[in-house]
Amino acid sequence: MDINLIYFLIFFFPITFCDCKKYYNYTLYRGIPVEAKDLEFFQNLTQVEHVNFWREPGRMFKPVDFVVDPEYKELFLKDANNLGLYITTIIEDVQKAFDTQSVKPYIRRNIESFDWNNYYRLKDIYEWLRDLANTYPAEMKVTTIGRSNENREILAVEITLKGCKMRSKVIVEGGIHAREWISPAFVTYFINEILHAPYSKDEEFKDIAMTYEWYFVPVLNPDGYEYSHTNDRMWRKNRNQLGSVDLNRNFDHAFGTTGVSFRMSSETFCGLSAFSEPESQAMASFVESKSHQLEYYFAFHSYGQYMIMPYANMKMHVENFDDVYKMCLEAKTKIAKRYNTAYTVGTAYDTVGYMTSGVSGCWVKANLRVPYVVTFELRDTGYHGFALPPGKIQPTCLETMDGVISLLKPQTKAYARLEGKYNYDSGAIFILDKIILVFNVLLFIIVRFD
Repeated sequence: MDINLIYFLIFFFPITFCDCKKYYNYTLYRGIPVEAKDLEFFQNLTQVEHVNFWREPGRMFKPVDFVVDPEYKELFLKDANNLGLYITTIIEDVQKAFDTQSVKPYIRRNIESFDWNNYYRLKDIYEWLRDLANTYPAEMKVTTIGRSNENREILAVEITLKGCKMRSKVIVEGGIHAREWISPAFVTYFINEILHAPYSKDEEFKDIAMTYEWYFVPVLNPDGYEYSHTNDRMWRKNRNQLGSVDLNRNFDHAFGTTGVSFRMSSETFCGLSAFSEPESQAMASFVESKSHQLEYYFAFHSYGQYMIMPYANMKMHVENFDDVYKMCLEAKTKIAKRYNTAYTVGTAYDTVGYMTSGVSGCWVKANLRVPYVVTFELRDTGYHGFALPPGKIQPTCLETMDGVISLLKPQTKAYARLEGKYNYDSGAIFILDKIILVFNVLLFIIVRFD
């Protein structure tokens, strides 16, 4: 077959090649706990192996999204009906929804063949990044900041535009949770927009791009991301063969104290110690190396349409929360202007309804005193969830950039580090945290070796 015809077929007819576990007849349900017994039922479900949570139980009246294996659906619905629970079906057949997520191959040394109308495998993302760096060597560098459990590279992108004011630094994290494909998609879009900003007709955006030094880690969890393409589309954690870990519970901030599990099979298994994983170690070292005048740290996840501010392990609003909250409200308005996409703003407890610990952004703010830290949960609110169709990628990217540009407008005349030291782990809170951590470790040992 003619090679040009092969390229034509690949480019215009993207194909998904995947021998993944199939989720035919797996159903995505949503429950709304309206009484204490309802919340207890959903919390108990988190311990059940045949239920996979897409949105975990938190507070009363907060939606809970979860997938139930086909062989257990009848029993589950019977139990839910007996309790009088409010349950609705979001996606009848999860696999059919996943099948719409076309994965397109990238044509090496043809940077225009990479787009935001399809998803991409890890190798293709990495090849595109390196091709971009080769095309724009004065502006962009690609470096390896570490290696994963399975020895894959963790790549970081540095962009400094010619004539940049170099006021301060921005670090962007993506792909820490494997199944959240829209996260690396948006971060690659962000990279492309910043790199080409000098040619933009949007003067406001051009000015923002020229204000900062930019650092991106598009896929912090390369093993998990690749595994979600080749083996299990619903995979969330890394690929530690001794026990895969939720990397966004593995950072050294209130580690292991709330909203995590010490069961290896749990989706929120935090590991046995903070920074036990090479991926979280690599990110921490990288961020520390760029911490001088680091002003913004953005992490991108899905789904829910939230802008979440530290700290995830507490209900209190502390430090410069009010200032960042005001910034996020303005960004929320900007996002909504394009497609009427509605975001919710607050801490983890305010938005998703539960507290958690070991989160990357919380560690960055607490330890490095970075003033503006925001975690985005991108589209949607659950109609598609992790099965967000390719046609939603570009609209998500466009509106999210609107919000990010709003956040990046300088809040002070010069870079200003967050004042003071993080001390909310002191005293009784510190002691209670350590008691909880010791209890959880003992519980892990009992369960693991029983």
